[in-house]
This record gives sequence, C-alpha cells and structure tokens, in this order.
Amino acid sequence: MQPSIFNFNNHGVRIVLDENEQPLFCLADTCNALGMQRANPSRFNLNPKGTHSLCIPTTSGNQNVTFISEENLYRIVFRSTKPEALNFQNWVFQDVLPTIRKTGSYSARQTAFEELNRLCMQEKVSKDKGTFHSLGMHRRKHEKHLNAIRIATCKSNLQLAFEDSKHG
Repeated sequence: MQPSIFNFNNHGVRIVLDENEQPLFCLADTCNALGMQRANPSRFNLNPKGTHSLCIPTTSGNQNVTFISEENLYRIVFRSTKPEALNFQNWVFQDVLPTIRKTGSYSARQTAFEELNRLCMQEKVSKDKGTFHSLGMHRRKHEKHLNAIRIATCKSNLQLAFEDSKHG
C-alpha cells in the first residue's frame, strides 16, 4: 500500500484509501502538521472503527503506521487550540459549512478562485495606499506576508481542484 502525500501547513500528510475508497490520514503526520506532540490514538478519544494500523513502506522499511478516518481527523482538529488547527477550523466554520448551507454544495475551485481575486485586490489596494511610518510599515509587511501565504494556498487549491476535475 503506497500512500499519497497531501500538503497541509507545509507538512506532508500521508493518505491512503480504504477498501471503500475513503481517505485515511496518517495520525503521526496529522499531529505533526497541527503542531501536536504524542500521536497516540487513545489521547484523542477517537472512534475505534476509524483507527487502522497499516503496513506501509517508510524510509526505515515497511512499518505499521496508524491511519485515521476523516471523522477522526475532524475530532483531532476541532479539539485543538493550536493556531494551525484554528486556521483549519476557521476555514470549515466560516467558509465551507456556510457555503454548503446556502448552496447545498461546496466547490473548492470556485471558492478558491473568489478568495484569490479578493486577496489580489486587497493586496493591490493596500500597496497603492502605502505608508511611511515604521509601525505602518511593520503592519504592512506582516499583512503582505499573510496575504502571500493565503494567495499561495488559493492557487494550490485551484490546481488541486483542476487536477481533480481532469481525473474525475
């Protein structure tokens, strides 16, 4: 069983598909991406039906690695107060769920495209304003850095959605 790698917060998370073609996420990688120590399933009160020990190839040879279901992934993310998990929670609560409630579905490509346009416009307006005092410069530098990350994420989501639509 060869896992795929999904990039979250610049951390690779190994993913395999179960017999029903549902994704399973490597618990250790998930915890690492969320800045959590101790990737022990009992720590998180996970649903045992969604916890699997799978033998996969690693740099140290084949090893048994714990993978978790999507349900259990959400359990970990929504219980965490780490900034990395809060970013994911904000996206789900402020974007995904309201969009599903309003439209009945969620299109990562359309949402990423709209967000990319908004961020690029915000970046242009902010750049045109400019500022010359040190506090404003510091804020602008921080804002520019955050926008660059958000823009890169949107572009990445657009690419993933485009690739999915080609294969689906």
